[in-house]
Amino acid sequence: MNDKELVRVAAAIENALWQLRKSRYARCAAQLSLFAGTIRNLIGDSRKLAVAVSRDWIAAAEHSCKTISRQLGEIPFLASNIQSLLDRRHREMPALSAIAADLWALQQEFDDVAFNGEENALCVVTEAITLEDIYLGRFRIALYLDSLSELYQKVPYYVVAIDPHPAATDNAITHPHVSHDVVCEGDGAAAIKAALETGRLVDFFTMVRSILTTYNPDSPYVPLTDWHGVSCYECGYIVDSEQSYYCTCCDNAVCDDCSAVCAGCSEIICKSCAGTCEICERSLCPRCAKKKCSECESVCCESCLDEGLCPECREERQSNEEQETEDEQEAPTGQEAAVMGGRLADGGQRAGTAYAAVQPDGVGQAPVLPGPIGQ
Repeated sequence: MNDKELVRVAAAIENALWQLRKSRYARCAAQLSLFAGTIRNLIGDSRKLAVAVSRDWIAAAEHSCKTISRQLGEIPFLASNIQSLLDRRHREMPALSAIAADLWALQQEFDDVAFNGEENALCVVTEAITLEDIYLGRFRIALYLDSLSELYQKVPYYVVAIDPHPAATDNAITHPHVSHDVVCEGDGAAAIKAALETGRLVDFFTMVRSILTTYNPDSPYVPLTDWHGVSCYECGYIVDSEQSYYCTCCDNAVCDDCSAVCAGCSEIICKSCAGTCEICERSLCPRCAKKKCSECESVCCESCLDEGLCPECREERQSNEEQETEDEQEAPTGQEAAVMGGRLADGGQRAGTAYAAVQPDGVGQAPVLPGPIGQ
């Protein structure tokens, strides 16, 4: 920025700081109004309690006591908020010349400093950042002056990856401490707010850069050890890329616990794609799970099918075949059935007539019947 632009930006920052101070006074007034309202309610409930006691309204007195207890519990919280806002009023507003000097110092600290007029944002770009051999690239820290007045409600700046190298599990996490372009300030939150309130721009941007160039293993969105890991499609567990498997049906990465081997073709499949043999309960891929018993249509693997039947249907068929064989062996022959049928129907007369017709000689002699009938 040249000198003329620097002064113009300094004036915009000064205006934003005045708006911040005004919003702080407005919040003080709002919190005091809440506090005063609570006190008024407390006074009203105390009168109700006195009336209830004087008239022996025990239930009403108990209700008033509960209400008073709740209101007394709110007072410390409201008073703490008001005191915090009142303490900030003593922080001095920097002069326009001081802001301009801070902007000049900011340009000495960062190689890339610019003011985006469309977004009304003061931006700096960090050097390429590498943490524990993990390359994360450069980041743009953008302070939005229009949002500075809302410092106590939301973060007025964003940290955007210029050449992002996000975590393998979430593209929104571009840094172990940055998610959706918002940095996790941690213990530095109070110091960052104080720097913004007093217009110390160099301190603000260097503190944010310090967070980006430092790794805290206790509170990352994604640990650096898992940065290049693979997320299991089934359970979400992060595994090393060399220890992950890919389902041959859907191509999703899965961990060892969520993968299975098809009993039919030995292909690796995930739990979502896997079927199950209803006999041996082994996993089957969708292609092998199409094999079914021709009788009951239960899903079976190749080893559990015998002539297209599952073991239960195969056993039932064998049992039926054996029964049919036994029935055929116990049944009489055609001649025996005819003789036995005639004897049962005519008491042997029809059978005798039949044999007499075959023997024309020896008329008047009794025919001799074969087998059991002649006995």
